[in-house]
Amino acid sequence: MRLILPAALVAVALAGCSKSPKPTGPVAAAATPAASPVRITQFYTSTPFIARGESGLLCYGVENAKSVWLSPPRKEIIAAVTHCEEVTPTATTTYTLTAEGASGPAASRDVTVTVTVGLPHVKIIEVQFTTLDLRRGDVLGICYQVQNAEQVDIAPIGYKGGSGKHCTTDHPVRTTTYTVTAVGPGGDKDKEQATVKVH
Repeated sequence: MRLILPAALVAVALAGCSKSPKPTGPVAAAATPAASPVRITQFYTSTPFIARGESGLLCYGVENAKSVWLSPPRKEIIAAVTHCEEVTPTATTTYTLTAEGASGPAASRDVTVTVTVGLPHVKIIEVQFTTLDLRRGDVLGICYQVQNAEQVDIAPIGYKGGSGKHCTTDHPVRTTTYTVTAVGPGGDKDKEQATVKVH
C-alpha cells in the first residue's frame, strides 16, 4: 500500500531535517605560545687579575637573545651559545653583560677584572690539540703558548714545561680530559681544559 502524506506534513518533516544554524557567538582565538625568556647561561673571565697594559678574556653564553651588549663602554656583541671577547682595562673594571629577548625583561650579569701593579700575571695565549677525536693508540699532539709563566703542567700526562711555545705528545687509550695549568711568578694561575674522545 502506498502512503501519501499531506503537503503540510511533508513541509514540517523537511523543516525538521534542515541543518542546525551555525553559532553566532564569539569564537576563541587559538592560543599563541609565549616566547621563551632570554637567559645568560654563563659569564666569566679566565683572567680575573691582569697587569696594566695586558689583555683579558670575557667569555659568555646566551639563549633566546635578540641583542647582546657588553659595557663599559657599551659594545654590541654576537648572541652566541659560547663566545669570548678580549678586553684591555686600564684600571680595575666591573663589566656588565646584558641580553634582551623578543619579550620579557632583559637579563644581566657582572664580572670584575682586577688590574694590578707589580709582577706580570701568567696568561695562556692558546692551547692546541691535533684532534679532539681519535682512535686508540694514535698519537695526540698538544701545543701551548704561555706568557709570564714559571711552570706549565699538563695533566694527566705529568708534563712539566716553561713559558713560551712548547709541544708534547700522548697516546691516550680512553677518552681523556687534559688540563693545562700555568703558574706565574706571583703564584697566580691560568688554566685551560679540553676533552679528547678516543674510539
